[in-house]
Amino acid sequence: MSQLQLPHQVHQYINLLRAQWKIWVPLTVAGFLLAATYALIKPDEWQATQSMILRDEAAGQLSGQGRFDSLDTMKAAQEMVVEVARNQAVLEATLEEVGPPPGASQRSKWPTLTDIESLRKNVQVSPPNGAEFGTTEVLHLTVNADQRDRAVLLAETLYKQIDKRLKDIRNRRANSVIKELEDAEHLAQKDLERATTALKTQETKVGSDLGELRSLNDATAGDGNLRNAWNQIKQQIRDGESDLARIQEQLKILKDAQNDPNNLIATPNQLLESQPALRRLKDGLVDAQLRTSELQGKMSDSHPQVQSAIAAEEEVRQKLRSELTLAIRGLDADIQVQKTRLASIEKQEKQVRERLDSLASIRAPYANLVADVDKCTLVLREAHERLADAKANKRASETSSLITRIDAPTTGEYPLGPGKTVIAGGGLVGGMAFGIGLVVLLAPTPGGGGRRWTDHLWGRRSTDTGSAPTPGDRRSVESSQPPANGRGRRASDQPALPPVTYPEIDRRSGFDRRGAATPGDRRAN
Repeated sequence: MSQLQLPHQVHQYINLLRAQWKIWVPLTVAGFLLAATYALIKPDEWQATQSMILRDEAAGQLSGQGRFDSLDTMKAAQEMVVEVARNQAVLEATLEEVGPPPGASQRSKWPTLTDIESLRKNVQVSPPNGAEFGTTEVLHLTVNADQRDRAVLLAETLYKQIDKRLKDIRNRRANSVIKELEDAEHLAQKDLERATTALKTQETKVGSDLGELRSLNDATAGDGNLRNAWNQIKQQIRDGESDLARIQEQLKILKDAQNDPNNLIATPNQLLESQPALRRLKDGLVDAQLRTSELQGKMSDSHPQVQSAIAAEEEVRQKLRSELTLAIRGLDADIQVQKTRLASIEKQEKQVRERLDSLASIRAPYANLVADVDKCTLVLREAHERLADAKANKRASETSSLITRIDAPTTGEYPLGPGKTVIAGGGLVGGMAFGIGLVVLLAPTPGGGGRRWTDHLWGRRSTDTGSAPTPGDRRSVESSQPPANGRGRRASDQPALPPVTYPEIDRRSGFDRRGAATPGDRRAN
């Protein structure tokens, strides 16, 4: 099996690099030295990460218990923490507490604006694992510094300053809210006093009918005393009118009986119950009539007993007429009394009705005054509650914190960025690449007719022929040989490379045993 052979152009480039080692080797060494020097003098950069949890204000939100009610609220709170962490006053207080780095030159003023701006560039607040704001309550505070201990100290101090500034912001906001709520409470108190004074004036005018007015205003209170009294008076009027009609009817019956006592037999018992004398006379008249009728059935009308019975009956009639006259007078007196009583009751009913009408006329304004007082009372109560919540927020802002630290700041095992070995190796590779590239650009390329890569950029030389040689043309090989007389070359051209020869191998490997293969020969393909 034949060995794997590199293309002849690769050998030509290798020979070119061997010939031009004075160019790329110094550049490689220079790149390595520069990178190594930078790696030795470059300060290390350490990063300290402080994890913390952000919560919402719990005062006045008994159901929230410090948790955010929406993602937008959480996002707004986290953005506020970011702004506070990058605030100039917070960064300045942090640097003042930490002090200048060790080995720094003594300066009269620390920190300067440059120091503050440098720290701002090295401070970052972000959610963990590349999440977005508003998706998690955890935040990472990262601080970069030249020393590991200083990075940790800066992270701890900055966390304390952020916590302090958040408390100060909450305190000032609570003071502002308390001032506004105190003004609102004062206005609500004045409105309540005004409404109470107007209601007091109205109730004073009502006087003893205040209970009735309140019952009229309250639909669920039922009837008041005045309305109940009015209902009773109307019932008395109805009863009095009924009694008057009954007495008048009895008077009519008695007058009819006065003209004909026999009609007294048909007198209703209700009338006789009110006139016991008439009842006895009626019973006596009936008895006399029965006795007369009984005697007349046995004797003649001229018989003395019959005459005596008739005389007795007539005497009873006379007494009955006299009693009817007295009863009629008594009923007339009762009618006058009843009419007088009805007039008095009607007068009372009229007075009560007028009082009710007066209360009804002022019920609507009174209801408005009561509603105004209730509204002012409710506003004042709400102002009291909000003021109490604001004072609780102020008290909480002085004692509690919205951010909770998770353990201590942590740092990595190694500083940020590539290590010294990686930097030195990169300088070595970069210098070598730059040197090789410079050789390829400035030295004639193999198979290029003695031309450099830069000649394609700046144009042909005066010694170039009209047509460029092809890769298979013999001129491409001859052009690589230096001319005998030295013509056609510039003073800045590099010495021509010796021709490349190849060992004689088998034809199956692509070369002829009889001689070296030329680049344009078919046997080389």
